[in-house]
Amino acid sequence: MIVDTHCHYNLEPLFDSWEEHWQKAQAIGVIASVVVGTDVDSSSRAIELAKQNPHFVATVGFHPNFFRTQEQLTELSKLDALILNESVVAVGEIGLDYFRLSDSATDVEIKELQKQAFREQLEIAAKHSLPVCIHVRDKQEQAYFDVLEILSSVERGNVPFILHCISGPIAYVQKALELGAYIGVAGNSTYPKSEAIKNAIALAPIDRILLETDAPFLPPQTHRGQVCEPYMIAETATHLFSEKSITADQILSNTQAAFLDKLPL
Repeated sequence: MIVDTHCHYNLEPLFDSWEEHWQKAQAIGVIASVVVGTDVDSSSRAIELAKQNPHFVATVGFHPNFFRTQEQLTELSKLDALILNESVVAVGEIGLDYFRLSDSATDVEIKELQKQAFREQLEIAAKHSLPVCIHVRDKQEQAYFDVLEILSSVERGNVPFILHCISGPIAYVQKALELGAYIGVAGNSTYPKSEAIKNAIALAPIDRILLETDAPFLPPQTHRGQVCEPYMIAETATHLFSEKSITADQILSNTQAAFLDKLPL
């Protein structure tokens, strides 16, 4: 039994045929999926999908790449209303993404907007005692350590947080685990040049590991160049079991803990 802890049934090309994709995922053992929001529209669609399918739950939030101008920060005020829906189990995906940003004045300003939005969304999640799903990406290391700094500065109690699609330097992973992180293992863990991900998996305790697809992104190795479909999580799971002494039951237990026992299992 597998729970896909991060899937975008609410985005194309999955959204129009989500029922077909869900049936294929069920056929390989997926019993539930967390449908993840990246802005108001996709978060609303995640909620609607969860209303239509009792095996879905939703997250709501703003992806860091959403923020390009100061005015866009006002959109964060819409989160409180979205969060009140009973199908919402977490805030996400939120975080920092410097991957395509430089040190130009304009890009430095965008980084500051991302940091402000990340902090505010962490505070909103804390107010509602909800876990957070965190996206971090950077060609260098700065975004990873900025995430740790902001996480450490926001009082969140013992509410879990998930490092979606784990990446980054080992010092970051180690510190995040010390802070209580769960790590999401996606299809890119199967790629030949995924040493950083393998190192993170090796470091993580067996009670902190989750499975995800990030579909329609990041297909596993044998499907590279294709749209990632939710059923492909089976390949990621098989690869994870070959890398780490962990069982499907343990991952299922981890998943319930990470989402505070709010999943429809």
